[in-house]
Amino acid sequence: MIDMGIEALKANWSKACAAPAGIDKSKPLKAAVAAAVRPGDTLYFGGSMARPNAAMFEVARQYWGKAPGFTLAAPAVANQHAPLIRGGLVRKVVSSIHALTFPTPAPHPVYVEAARDDTVTFENWSLLTLKQRLMAAALGLPFMPTGSLAGSDMAREREAAGQFASLDNPFGDGKASVVAPFAPDVTFIHALAADRFGNTIICPPLYDGVWAAFAAKRSVVVSVERIVDSAFISRYSHLVQIPGHMVSAVCEVPLGGHPNSLPGDPVPEVPGYPDDYAFLEALRAAGKDGEALDRWSREWIVECDSHEAYLAKLGMDRIHALRGRRAEDGWQFEWPQLSEVASARASGENERHAILAMRILQRRLKSGGLSCILAGLGISSLAAWMASMRERQEGHNVPLMVEAGMYGYLPSPADPFLFNYRNMAGGLMQSDALTTLGVLTGGPRNQAVGVLGAAQVDRAGNLNTTKLPNLLLTGSGGANDIGSGASEVLVTIAHSVHRLVEKADFVTTPGRAVKTIVTPLAVLERRADGEYALTHVLARGDTPKDELIARAVAKTGWPLAVAAKVAVEPEPTEDEIVFARQMDPKGLFLG
Repeated sequence: MIDMGIEALKANWSKACAAPAGIDKSKPLKAAVAAAVRPGDTLYFGGSMARPNAAMFEVARQYWGKAPGFTLAAPAVANQHAPLIRGGLVRKVVSSIHALTFPTPAPHPVYVEAARDDTVTFENWSLLTLKQRLMAAALGLPFMPTGSLAGSDMAREREAAGQFASLDNPFGDGKASVVAPFAPDVTFIHALAADRFGNTIICPPLYDGVWAAFAAKRSVVVSVERIVDSAFISRYSHLVQIPGHMVSAVCEVPLGGHPNSLPGDPVPEVPGYPDDYAFLEALRAAGKDGEALDRWSREWIVECDSHEAYLAKLGMDRIHALRGRRAEDGWQFEWPQLSEVASARASGENERHAILAMRILQRRLKSGGLSCILAGLGISSLAAWMASMRERQEGHNVPLMVEAGMYGYLPSPADPFLFNYRNMAGGLMQSDALTTLGVLTGGPRNQAVGVLGAAQVDRAGNLNTTKLPNLLLTGSGGANDIGSGASEVLVTIAHSVHRLVEKADFVTTPGRAVKTIVTPLAVLERRADGEYALTHVLARGDTPKDELIARAVAKTGWPLAVAAKVAVEPEPTEDEIVFARQMDPKGLFLG
């Protein structure tokens, strides 16, 4: 007779529980990179708000001086990627942003020079379409439909390259835009924790998400703050984003996202950390001069022959101080010194600009019908923050979003950086760019307002953030996705004939939804005939209204219509100035 008793069941179950939950994939970072990477590879660095910088620097160490001809892919190629490009490791960049990103967005001199010399090709995408390409590859699909890019010069360039197309809609009238799959050879992810079998915990917000891991052709290398046991993974299984069988190697690399942040609040046993602002500022400064960046690369990458040496150079005091900045109310400890800096600053054009944009946006929010606000970096984000907070104080909450996946957050005082850790830790929901850009901004049931900056805006409302003749700008990021999907867009931009132009040199974001343009001088609003008219001017001392109007018209690069009744906006009040400086005490954007 077959033994079907409880003891036999227990024995069988115990054997299964004692057996390993997969193949042990734990490796030192050096060995994992050496095994995974080959010259000519397309390498994707991303997967969440935690950037796999330690792994990227290890790739740089192993291939320094060898001209491997990599294609570098990431949602944003920023301050920390410059050593690879300056060092000659990269032949092509695939990204939505290629710029100095901290503390303020600006063209990166290294990237500008590489584009001019044609030593590096920069392939431009929006954040959402880059993710959709990865999704198509991961799902084994020939293409992925998208609501972005249509009508832009990015679409024109990508169509010429065979990566974007407009097809007849098989299920209705009109056309459907589609993007081609994108499958990196190797994907690098940095995460909070994983077991030795590769099951990986990633805390939201997820930004570009883990589709690049699912799309990788050959290898997925996961670096983590801590390798844990499978019981730990089971306890946080709702945060596991990558299953072990998708992973080629898992490496324990503490502070492997430095100098960028790693969200970790949902898992208290493995604490996260914020961006190292001082480090990023030093890297930005080095990036402005090729020889200075060479010295930085030798000091922090080449001569630090391992990540352990890199950490030793950082020092424990700096690391502990960095982790201490995670506290939600930490700004209270920083404020006494910051308030002195803020009060000593003189008012400037950027401050006037942000306050005028705040007023105009707040009035638009009061009219109702808008579901949420999604803003870009800089003046646009500060204006959105202040308008949303003023409305919230009056009992009318229009939630703020960030393309990385943050929804319904309350901006942390004293830190104007859009992706600061305290913003990420709060809020009502955390998701990813597909949710914020594709659904909550561009979905059919939403009425989102986008607040965007630009290098150029033209007579048709088209925005350029990609390139000028012989000058590589910052790229789209989520701007094209916002402009393609939001119900309306407010643009903040400096007022000059070089910024308000007859026709943009490159259309990053079509002007379909651009209803309002706010400058430090004036407000332009779109009329029923599609043209913009001057509707408000900002007071400036005793300057007569007619002179204010004439100045705004003269500094516009097309024949600007003037409304029959132009309102004069009062100069910023002391209360508004204080409010603005509470958001940006150092004047990173307002200075």
